[in-house]
Amino acid sequence: MEILQITKGALMGGGEKHILTLLEGFKDRAVKMSLAVFSEGPLSVAARKMGVDVYVIPKRYRGDVFPLLGLIQLIKTKQIDIVHTHLVSGNLYGRLAGKVTKVKGVVTTLHHSDKEALGQSSQRVMKELFFKLDMMMTVFSDRIVTPSIDLKHQLIQHGVKEDKIVHIPNAINLYPLHFLNEEILACRQELGLPQDVKLIAMVGRLVPVKNFVLFLKAAKQVIESGFKARFIIVGDGPLRSELQEMATHLGLRDQVIFTGFREDVYRVVSMVDLFVLCSNSETFPLALIEAMALKKPVIATRVGGVPEIIDDRINGWLCPSGDDVSLANAITHLLTDEEKARELGERAYQKVVTTFSLRGMTDRLLDVYHELAH
Repeated sequence: MEILQITKGALMGGGEKHILTLLEGFKDRAVKMSLAVFSEGPLSVAARKMGVDVYVIPKRYRGDVFPLLGLIQLIKTKQIDIVHTHLVSGNLYGRLAGKVTKVKGVVTTLHHSDKEALGQSSQRVMKELFFKLDMMMTVFSDRIVTPSIDLKHQLIQHGVKEDKIVHIPNAINLYPLHFLNEEILACRQELGLPQDVKLIAMVGRLVPVKNFVLFLKAAKQVIESGFKARFIIVGDGPLRSELQEMATHLGLRDQVIFTGFREDVYRVVSMVDLFVLCSNSETFPLALIEAMALKKPVIATRVGGVPEIIDDRINGWLCPSGDDVSLANAITHLLTDEEKARELGERAYQKVVTTFSLRGMTDRLLDVYHELAH
């Protein structure tokens, strides 16, 4: 069975990391996976390193018809059985190409659950229009995969037929998540971090929805409480300069480290004492699952599908969205109660092993492919 994964491919966010995980998980399965992208980027490079056939079909401008024509030709030439689309551009062109070529099935994974992604109020008119179009075109998908139950319910409210929707939680590959003490120490030295300070990290694109502003506000309160700590922001994005200025304004220039984009995110997270995710909206954040797999105590805002991952005070800590005082209190509590933090980290790891295994995710997705192909 020939499966073609389709996405834009320019960045390396959660959606792209999920695609890489899929490609990795299907390497030893009885299907042939290939990838089509509209631009070269970290995703295409990483996929080629895995031995995946990657096809780049350039998208020159918004509304360009060339990607559609290129996909149609590729699907026919490679005799693709199932088209699996991701993110707005991939969904738009991939669904149409799949239907024109009459493939056996079109599968779409929706990676967003925030209100903007579902076509409600948005400050950016074009973004709102594209997401509304994405929702309208769900009629061209034979199956829609949602990583969270929360997103499934939202889609039903927006008129998507329930029998089209398949809930399959995201998963990660546990294999590369083990590091020697020497590797962790080297990373700490590279970033100039003293051995006697606690480390709190947050990972993600530096964009408004991730709410790194809240992270910085909480950091100030923790430092003012007398804790010797460093707050590490891993990632890059349009808000980097603004956040750096804010850290300086809050008097945190020496306490906040901006690492920029890192290919070794796992190694950075492996050395921290706490992991924080304080987004305004999340569907099913891989960064959170990855930190849990590293046995890190995690603190996250109670948004979207996050409560499906964290059982509050059992394998993690949930805080109200937008509440910097609650976030700071959670951080100080777990920095103080190291035994509680250790227990949360151990239980977090067990949750990942039992619920978010790569084999389990690929088994369920393979069932979807086989159902459509036969």
